[in-house]
Amino acid sequence: MVTTGVSGARRWWALIAVAMSMLVVGLDLTVLNLALPTIANDLHASSSDLQWFNDAYSLVLAAVVLPAGLLGDRLGRKKVLMTSLAVFGISSAACAYAGGSAELIAARAVLGLGAAAIMPLALAIIPVLFKPEERQKATAVMASTIFLSFPIGPLVGGALLDNFWWGSVFLINVPVVVFALIAVAFLMP
Repeated sequence: MVTTGVSGARRWWALIAVAMSMLVVGLDLTVLNLALPTIANDLHASSSDLQWFNDAYSLVLAAVVLPAGLLGDRLGRKKVLMTSLAVFGISSAACAYAGGSAELIAARAVLGLGAAAIMPLALAIIPVLFKPEERQKATAVMASTIFLSFPIGPLVGGALLDNFWWGSVFLINVPVVVFALIAVAFLMP
């Protein structure tokens, strides 16, 4: 039984919005790799800096994902999800416009913080919004977006780098996050 009064179409639109935010979380794990040579040149980054550009995001995400889920349970999933989406969007813009290696590393760490809360909370909405017989399909939608993000990341990154500057690999997140924020605000209970 659905524990909310959310209609069928609204539930699926809310799921799509949250799945899109999961897509950009996964993209950020892979999209940066193609931009590293350009970033290294533009920011005069060392090999150590390049490693930290990747690791700052991944380490914070891994360290905070479980506590973030607990925080969502205690403070409210919608509130924490919206806050984490805002953090993710703002830190994506900060990554795009970073003027130095230290700025990019710090922004990537904050980006990982936002991503760490998005992941468990996106999955936690499924039992709240969907009947038991619909949960398998909803979980498949969410899992599909996560799995698609890994091969799409390098493709999107390559296309953006061919046509724009390296910051575009981060700015791609901003419109998706804005869409997800609006959808979560109006579609989720």
